[in-house]
Amino acid sequence: MNNVISEERIPIKLWLDDLEEGALEQAKILANLPFAFKHIALMSDCHLGYGMPIGGVMATKGVVVPHAVGSDIGCFDMDTEFLSPTGWKKISKWKNEKVMQFHPEINKAEFIKPLNYIKEKCDKFIHIKTKYGIDQMLSEEHRCLVYKYNKSFDFSDRTVIQAKEIMENHNKLKNGFRHRFMTSFGVNIDNKLNINDDLLRIYVMFSADGSFSRKRCVLQFKKERKIKRAEKLLKKANIEFNKSIHKNGTVRISFLLNIKKGLNELWKANQEQLHIISNEVIYWDGNQKNCFYTSKKEEADFIHYCFSATGKRAVMRLDRGNEYRVFKYDNYLVGINSTSKTKIKYKKSIDGYKYCFTVPSSYLVMRRNSNIFITGNCGMCAVKTSLTDIDTETLKEIMKEIRKVIPVGKNRHKEKQNEELMPEITPEGGIMTCSASPEQPICRKEKEKALYSLGTLGSGNHFIEIQKGNDGHIWIMIHSGSRNLGKQVADYYNKVAKKLNEKWFSSVNPKHDLAFLPLDSDEGKAYLKEMQYCVDYALENRKLMMSRIQNIFANEFDGNDNGERISLIGFDEIINIAHNYARMENHFGQNVMIHRKGATLATEKTIGIIPGSQGAKSYIVKGKGNADSFNSCSHGAGRTMSRKKAKEELNLEEEVAKLEEMEVLHTLRSKKNLDEAPACYKDIAVVMENQKDLVEMLVTLEPLAVIKG
Repeated sequence: MNNVISEERIPIKLWLDDLEEGALEQAKILANLPFAFKHIALMSDCHLGYGMPIGGVMATKGVVVPHAVGSDIGCFDMDTEFLSPTGWKKISKWKNEKVMQFHPEINKAEFIKPLNYIKEKCDKFIHIKTKYGIDQMLSEEHRCLVYKYNKSFDFSDRTVIQAKEIMENHNKLKNGFRHRFMTSFGVNIDNKLNINDDLLRIYVMFSADGSFSRKRCVLQFKKERKIKRAEKLLKKANIEFNKSIHKNGTVRISFLLNIKKGLNELWKANQEQLHIISNEVIYWDGNQKNCFYTSKKEEADFIHYCFSATGKRAVMRLDRGNEYRVFKYDNYLVGINSTSKTKIKYKKSIDGYKYCFTVPSSYLVMRRNSNIFITGNCGMCAVKTSLTDIDTETLKEIMKEIRKVIPVGKNRHKEKQNEELMPEITPEGGIMTCSASPEQPICRKEKEKALYSLGTLGSGNHFIEIQKGNDGHIWIMIHSGSRNLGKQVADYYNKVAKKLNEKWFSSVNPKHDLAFLPLDSDEGKAYLKEMQYCVDYALENRKLMMSRIQNIFANEFDGNDNGERISLIGFDEIINIAHNYARMENHFGQNVMIHRKGATLATEKTIGIIPGSQGAKSYIVKGKGNADSFNSCSHGAGRTMSRKKAKEELNLEEEVAKLEEMEVLHTLRSKKNLDEAPACYKDIAVVMENQKDLVEMLVTLEPLAVIKG
């Protein structure tokens, strides 16, 4: 931190040496707002904005300011479990293990290192619990993956909805919330157990009913079906065995085989092997229908996973006799509506914290109280490719193909795009009872237009850039947002706030464009819902563009394997972050509304992106959790001059020469593009030096080619 200004009602803390006069005046206005909390934080890229300086972070008590702006981090309680490669573990006890993420497009899951581990203060959760296999403890803003109810009951369309909206809809409807939760998945695991299918079945059999005697494996049965099954499996595997009958009628089968005992050894099984285990285990420790039982929790945990990973809804229960039973059912989509319904309620946090991971697919496999569920994660956009080099001609071809599939500037698609990616619009006749308006009136009105803009770049400082990292890899980076939707929402609620502030004779000067909405007002609640919709829309917009760019790369770098076309390029997890939003957080012992305008989250271990100007370096960073910055950092280099001034004063030839000297393929073609020339922005090296106490630099990215909005 470089400087502190302490003459205002609350201090202003700056992470930069110089601040333009207009931005400083805006910061002073913020510092004197009656509801501003603790201090104002200005990031190292800070510059003049509209109402609030860009690169500013403000905490408020009891209100939200639409023009001071959004993705809330939704999380779980301490007892919710994640799935690791070695079993279920409490999320509060995570120790850098891989976690299982889910891809709803293909109904497959895989183990990956999470991009982010989040632990933040939280005093209460929404508890969604029914006798049908649902038990989830979620923070209000948690993004839930649900499959939509329709009259045909096929539940083929999915959507994402916040936990608080589920609670409100459920408690309002006579029989409750009708959408359903996913409880099963397939797995996409490259490795497999080093054992053939016949021996795998024998392993399952021996783990259930076997023992060791003088280096031999021994099975003892009275049930005829088990005796026949054991003989059949051993003969098929070409394993010699001895068979004898005791006086009490017990049949003893012994054989020589180097084998271990215990189902918990099977966590590395792939999809086909899990199907074999799931079917075979019922012969030995089950009722031959839908139930497995054991006295060992580690085995019950594994079979719980095994059933779920093979397309079944698995429910694990502990009987009074300390025996675990794991049931499997075909109905893997589970609802919470019923007659009479179970009301969803708040429940106090046990340890005062909430926990979550960020994963690139945006969805996680989780478990609570032995009930498995698929749900959303918390979450500029960047991805690392497996490429280590790319020639200029190939790069030009890729950029040409990108322009074909991603409209830029004010252009949109000619047809509606992927409607299933759109966030959920809440029902009409909702919380804004004072004005008789429908919930989310702006998002509802603009949804059709937004469908044409999904998967488009936008204008201004938005860009697509191909980069070379100092990690030796080629990267793809996208900067885009909610297109015109976010502006429509902000402008509408700013006007609503201005009218209300005038009605209340507010002390906030209307000239400063910082009108506020109380958090407990209908208008404040409505704004937060619409803002969250815009953040979710922006997330899906970036993901769709990135997916299409990845396909272009895959087509460019394809190959042939015995006549089958294959891709020769791989992609790491997507890093997807927001930098214009408001959300409730706990800082300095207080629950406050944090407004980040042109700033990004930088809690300890948060993975983020800080881009430079066109032609300059960009950075993949890890947050340090600096309390004075409200766990924030800059979102880029920051402007040094207005767009109008840039077009008037900069020389096109000089700016083009800078980019060509750097050997960057660019789109700076005419004076109208000068507002995004390199000279418009601060030196990114200085920006990074000024915030070295906020973030750690992980990867430095040099630009190779850029498409500007």
